[in-house]
Amino acid sequence: MIIFLREKFIAQLFMWIIAIVFLVGTVMLYSNSRGGDEGPESEVVLRINDSEIKRGDFERTVANAMQSQRNQRFGGTPDREQTQKAVIDQWIQQTILNSADISDKEIENHIRRDTNLVEQYNLYHQLGMADSYRDSIRLQLSAAALRDSIHALELVTDTETEQAYRLETDKAKLKFIEFKHADYTATVEVDDTEAEAYFEKNRDNYKSEEQANVKFIKVTPADFVSDSEVEAYYNTRQGEFTTLEAVKARHILKKFPKNATDEQRAETKAAAEELLKTIDEELDAGAAFADLAKTHSEDSSATNGGALRGRKPKLPPGDYFARGDMVKPFEEACFDMLNPGEVSGLVETSYGYHIIHLEEKKPPETQPFAQVQYEIQQKLVQIKGVEEAKEIATDLLYEIEIQDYEAALALDRYKELSLAGLETGLFSKDATDIPEIGSQWSYRGLTEEFFNMEVNVIKIVEAKKPNGEIEAYFVATVLEKKPAAIPPFAEIKTTVIEDLREEKAKASALADAQNLFNQHTEDATLEALLKKYKAPEGVAADRLSVQESNLFALTSGSDYIAGMGNSGEAMFAAFQMKVDEVRGPFKGNTAVYLVQLVERQEPDIGTFQTDTDEKTRHRQALLQVKKREVFNNWFAARKKQSKPWIHEDYR
Repeated sequence: MIIFLREKFIAQLFMWIIAIVFLVGTVMLYSNSRGGDEGPESEVVLRINDSEIKRGDFERTVANAMQSQRNQRFGGTPDREQTQKAVIDQWIQQTILNSADISDKEIENHIRRDTNLVEQYNLYHQLGMADSYRDSIRLQLSAAALRDSIHALELVTDTETEQAYRLETDKAKLKFIEFKHADYTATVEVDDTEAEAYFEKNRDNYKSEEQANVKFIKVTPADFVSDSEVEAYYNTRQGEFTTLEAVKARHILKKFPKNATDEQRAETKAAAEELLKTIDEELDAGAAFADLAKTHSEDSSATNGGALRGRKPKLPPGDYFARGDMVKPFEEACFDMLNPGEVSGLVETSYGYHIIHLEEKKPPETQPFAQVQYEIQQKLVQIKGVEEAKEIATDLLYEIEIQDYEAALALDRYKELSLAGLETGLFSKDATDIPEIGSQWSYRGLTEEFFNMEVNVIKIVEAKKPNGEIEAYFVATVLEKKPAAIPPFAEIKTTVIEDLREEKAKASALADAQNLFNQHTEDATLEALLKKYKAPEGVAADRLSVQESNLFALTSGSDYIAGMGNSGEAMFAAFQMKVDEVRGPFKGNTAVYLVQLVERQEPDIGTFQTDTDEKTRHRQALLQVKKREVFNNWFAARKKQSKPWIHEDYR
């Protein structure tokens, strides 16, 4: 049971750890590798123990986090202050959780034991983010090591277990009349005087972010690499795209004891000989070698059925390895002695005695052009395209400084490049897309660079892909900047009117529900009460009906009532009411409710006391919660101890 709880706890914990390392860890690595930058971007804004983050990297991380939120929310503007706070908290969490000493070998072994992790690693390697992925694994292993060393499992008493059972099985069901806010919107009138007064009272809600208008010419490195150059590269460098000679094999290992004596090595050999007889017999009886490896092998590969995977580049996809990946006797058996389908005798290596099943031999193969065309194109872009694009951008900058954008683009050498001078128009710093350019995520750091530029200064700005490669050069001038400000009422009058109309609609729904409830008499049902309803002018009377929720429990952290909607007030009240009692009105997220309790299922404590399985289930759930509490308390103490320093701009 303890092992089960630990594994489940780790899984839940790491769901947010993975997010932390790719959001913050990559930026920390990038920051630490940049060396002696100067200027505002290099100013340290966060510090905890020996770890630091500079302003430029922090701003990029916040921008990426906000972009991620927009993508998940399908639009809308995330709150920058909240995002900033979340990034700081995540960075502090990572720094603390990454404090255990995890070696590169441990990380490598952890990845190789799981085929899914190997596939993920290969994917991130192709994206140029292998270091970030290894750091995510380091963080997982570090957090697990720290967790295991922090505290023993907390005990759960019978009283606590019973209380948990009561909360879960104590349920209620409501009938309800729903007064939807939206039904009252059309009946609400808002005049300019009211709207302006509402605006003055809620001015901070309408504050706009800093804005900029940028004129630019985009020079893209990919435009300087032709299809014929890509094909020529492939034809002259076929060796780069030829896989190594490789084999696929499984093995069963009988290990030598650590620092084995001659006597122990002899004992291991004798045991291996007996094991070989057993394996041969079970194979003859129809057993699969992979299943036998899971049962008998003493190697970490046993969980994968004894399958092994090499580390060299240019291996075929899957569990293959090349010459040089394994120790010499093992390699010779696989490449020089065995044929596919054969099982070896005992093969001695420094690890012990191996029984090897060779599954496949794969000769070197050249990947077809179509398969590697994109890879070659991207490589040439970074080798050749980036250099040529930078040269063009530099020349353009010189020409524009002497003349202007239009005159520079009219020169013959630029005409054939199909370059264009464009203007973004005013856009805000937290915009999802940069007008005329594209998504902030596709042009990493571009927005920050634009907003750090002085007005009317021409500059070459690099835009990078998420993996750090150059995406484009922008010869750019900030034509205008508008500081973050609260716009005049006249500019946002329509928005303010809509906001106030929504507020008044909520108030009308509440008043309408209250008027009906005031007509309620003791012992009357909702159905009887609804017959007395007279709708306000402009609202249809027949829109209301008596509906029924599903059974629900009083839930911590949620106010959702299944079959009804979100209303914390109604949920709490349901467990204070008597059956058939009518109460209200209760506010909800999108409506106001009058409710009647129609059913209450109370816990059967007698049955619980005799149901061992039910007791165990609740006890395990509580143990999980207590483990999390212990870890969180430890983490909070470490956070307080470390005293992170945060620049005043971000406090």
